[in-house]
Amino acid sequence: MSTAFPTAESMVNRTRYPIDAPESEAGIALLSACRNEFETGGLCVLPGFILPEALAALADEANGVLDDAYFCDSTHNAYLTDADSDLPAEDVTQRQEATFVGSIAYDDLPANGLLKQLYLWDPLMNFIGSVLGKKPFFRFADPLGACSINVFVDGGQHGWHFDESEFTITLMLQQPSEGGFFEYVPGIRGLDNEKEIVGGVLEGKRDGVMQLPFT
Repeated sequence: MSTAFPTAESMVNRTRYPIDAPESEAGIALLSACRNEFETGGLCVLPGFILPEALAALADEANGVLDDAYFCDSTHNAYLTDADSDLPAEDVTQRQEATFVGSIAYDDLPANGLLKQLYLWDPLMNFIGSVLGKKPFFRFADPLGACSINVFVDGGQHGWHFDESEFTITLMLQQPSEGGFFEYVPGIRGLDNEKEIVGGVLEGKRDGVMQLPFT
């Protein structure tokens, strides 16, 4: 455990994001703004959520377990489904995307480290559940995937895909020296023209593509 950041709340910019005071005027306003952003755009971004010094300490902790990363170099379709020979070659599910990324599992994180402290902090869990409109809300109990680290090295990439989980919480720990953008297309699941949109994105069309820097 870091002596500089002995508790999870000491890592969070609670002046800007008073998630541990949900009944306060500022806490209510924050939740309302975050829920609106999530419901209208499909995601909620919290710039500067972690204090700079704490973010550096979290990155140091992650870098300390890099040797435990398991790297996957694979191809897949955007739906992460198996190939279906009954479908025509031009179907978007027949298009392959490339992914090269490492993963550090939850059981490889330091037992009393900062990352686990943050993950196990109840105010954070409760805030996320409130933004998502999920009550009751619980942590993921997977001993490997509960809180894992994605590791991107030179040439790393994560091809276009629909997440298999209902939602994902991502904390950017370290900014790349160059490149490294998070791209997404909101609100297309279940649309009548979903596959048409997906096909266009896979072909390189930028209509509807949103981009967030890894900062």
